[in-house]
Amino acid sequence: MAEPRRRLDPAVRRLEILEAAERLLARDGDAVRVEDVAAAAGAGKGTFFHYFPTWDDLLEALRSRIFERFDAQYQLPTEVEGPIDWLTVLDEVAAAFVTFTLGQARLHDVLFHSDFARRRALPAKEHAATRLAAIIRAGQEAGDFAGLDPDPTARLLFAVMHETADAVAEGEDCERSLATLQVVMRRALSARRDEGIGL
Repeated sequence: MAEPRRRLDPAVRRLEILEAAERLLARDGDAVRVEDVAAAAGAGKGTFFHYFPTWDDLLEALRSRIFERFDAQYQLPTEVEGPIDWLTVLDEVAAAFVTFTLGQARLHDVLFHSDFARRRALPAKEHAATRLAAIIRAGQEAGDFAGLDPDPTARLLFAVMHETADAVAEGEDCERSLATLQVVMRRALSARRDEGIGL
């Protein structure tokens, strides 16, 4: 006799599907299909579609889950315990982004560099560059950073961070790459305020 299917709390079942999808996509990338995820989660296709009406709904939920995890692991400091060294915060966030991106393996490409990413563009408020711009603004208010326009500066520095992650994924030495990233970002932002480019 077949073992009866477990009846789980809906939140638990949804989480099982998300976790199965994340594991498979990190390993196999865009070769993964609904059937693979359902089987790995011990669920039927009907159950999958009950929680995620489309494949894009699943990917969007995974993308949100990844941002929530990053934000929980790398919370920005507050001045409750004293002044903040924003250059050090910048170093830590940049290194965290590279490490976090590498940890996603092939899932990163599926979520951020696929047809899905074009169909369901990342809202500006969730983009890593938006988070980076907030750090730049805070550092400028504290007098730690040069007076560059935060938004385009954040986009450019994000591109450097992303390229660093790509380079390490392709075999470049991680420690050397992160050290270079730190130098580039510090030079871009820690110049004297009157040397910054006024835009």
